[in-house]
Amino acid sequence: MLFLFAAVAMAVMVFAHTAPFPFLLDGLADLDARATFFLIPRHLNDETAPIVQRILDEGHAIGVHSHTTGLIWQSPDALVETVTASAALIEELGGAPPCRAFRPHGGWRSGQMFEGLMRIDYVLVGWGWGLWDWNWFQAREPEGLARRLAGKASDGDIIIIHDGHHEDPRADRRYAVDATALLVPALRERGFTLGTIC
Repeated sequence: MLFLFAAVAMAVMVFAHTAPFPFLLDGLADLDARATFFLIPRHLNDETAPIVQRILDEGHAIGVHSHTTGLIWQSPDALVETVTASAALIEELGGAPPCRAFRPHGGWRSGQMFEGLMRIDYVLVGWGWGLWDWNWFQAREPEGLARRLAGKASDGDIIIIHDGHHEDPRADRRYAVDATALLVPALRERGFTLGTIC
């Protein structure tokens, strides 16, 4: 099984305030695929609550995402407070708590972070090596990304797709929608099933 981080779990890092985001949910629905969406709480509000609810209603999972690498310097107690407040906001807006999964900005982590997450029974989630949706010093074009990600994926991997930006929640990430539409069938053709992380 692959995981899509809304990615093989498909983990998708989603910033629920982006214009392309509903299109990604539409695409996943058309493909009958599920993903884990890591939401950045600073982009969540009453306007985005229907998107959070839709993620849950359609059978996707939600995790907590940070918007800054600065959390690596927080004490375990401060991190616990940050993550639990974020989870409470997601539950308030979505009607259900997120799963106990946390993705730090840029994958940056520290001992204090792991200690804080252990105190509240959360796991830190990253992604598989080379299974991210950016190409160093190149444009993000859907065909090449889907081909590269599908070719590198192995059983149990996590692929990360960004449907927003930590600073600009309305950033144009149409490439993520288009790449996902190509990636899911390519993964299935290789015999993978997609699932959520939690």
